[in-house]
Amino acid sequence: MLTVPSCVLARPLSDPPAMAKPLRWLAALLLLTLASAAPLSDSKRAVQVPVASHVVRLTKNTVSGSRTLSSTRIRKFRALTDGTASSAVGIATALPVHYQAEYLVEVNAGGNNYSLLIDTGSSDTWFVRDDFQCLDAYLRVVHVSYCNLGPYFKGDFPGGRIPEQHFNITYGGVDGPFLNGLMGYSEYALLPARELRSHILTRAAYSLTVAGVTIPKQQIALATLGIWTGDGISSGILGLGLPGLTEAFVGKSPIEDGLQNLVNYSPVVTTVATQLNKSIFSLGLSRNSSESFLALGGVPHHVKVGSYANVPIQKMPKSFGGSDYFYYALTPDSLVWNSSRSRVQQETLPQVIVDSGTSLNVFPYGEFCQIARSINEHFIPKAVYTTPLGGWFVPCNAKPPSFGVKIGGQMFWTDPASMILPEVRDLATGNCATGIGATDDGSLYILGDVFMQGLVAVFDVGPNMEMRFAKRI
Repeated sequence: MLTVPSCVLARPLSDPPAMAKPLRWLAALLLLTLASAAPLSDSKRAVQVPVASHVVRLTKNTVSGSRTLSSTRIRKFRALTDGTASSAVGIATALPVHYQAEYLVEVNAGGNNYSLLIDTGSSDTWFVRDDFQCLDAYLRVVHVSYCNLGPYFKGDFPGGRIPEQHFNITYGGVDGPFLNGLMGYSEYALLPARELRSHILTRAAYSLTVAGVTIPKQQIALATLGIWTGDGISSGILGLGLPGLTEAFVGKSPIEDGLQNLVNYSPVVTTVATQLNKSIFSLGLSRNSSESFLALGGVPHHVKVGSYANVPIQKMPKSFGGSDYFYYALTPDSLVWNSSRSRVQQETLPQVIVDSGTSLNVFPYGEFCQIARSINEHFIPKAVYTTPLGGWFVPCNAKPPSFGVKIGGQMFWTDPASMILPEVRDLATGNCATGIGATDDGSLYILGDVFMQGLVAVFDVGPNMEMRFAKRI
């Protein structure tokens, strides 16, 4: 459990800053001086962040569906308790779906293409297997259509199954969606030299390929049973998190899983870093599919940004002493939100998690810390919490507050217009959801897609172990 500093709100500040210019942001289900930086030259930016030399794009799709705002897939911290195809490779256009609530990327595995959710808040890459058993909330087996999954993974592990090891993951806490399954490899290990020629001819068909980059012998999971609320398109998750969050266990019974049989392995980001010498990846999320990307090895050459704010990726404490890298965690300088009535700054903050797999920005809403409530009350008129839907709603023409996060000395503002989600409505009132969600866990702060849109987020998992953020221009 994280140590949570005191949460003191209502610190009055001087006049509110000017509203940020409108940007096109993703409407998701479910931040004090305005940073103004001149564009960097290509040469200067190349020194800070390498230019990714490979590009591949996806088509744009949007899907309708129903889901409560509280069901965003927050990976539980175990703490030990219309784009066009491109001929290049290395950058994949991120695809917003389910009322633009998720970003998907096309991944090739076993010779077939699948759409996976891009998730920096978990580390396991998994696909749903063709014999998947779907469970309802009462753990009863129901028709697989109830889980609304995308195409099933065809066949078995191309690289073979890992004996006596299984997959067991829960999202959103003990009562959240969970999956059990098998662990294996996306391809066979490199063959002896005498067999190398034939291996080269077939390797691409059996390896895991992301953004046109072939990842050698990547451990993956095939989900065979669980509770899931899908979008009808995605076949699993591309886990871009760190090794401390991998969920492989030795043994045969998931019921007996715990720290004693947990096995950490190399997830996609560390395999790419160690075996392919690409320790940097970047995400650029946008409502416009053609402007959204996942890049391995750097940042696309055509993407223009302001100056980068650099912050270290922080370790997080284990329950039984010590610390490790789990999430992409950082400690922001401050959060600021304001309206014409007042301005509030929160400077005493714990670590926050940068998580592309969570649609909203999520802040505490408990007895001693009510940041989420305070932000939502700065809408004019005030947002109203709707318990059945698990979120705050306002008239769709309400005036949102400005909201900023200061990281590494730079302020990053969310476009106020993006603080209201017209695609997500309370059918009883016609009101629209806000982009600020809540948790009663006072230690849980998440910067999700609402924060990441309009930025380039760079993740360096090499010796530097740092994150870099810049505004797109």
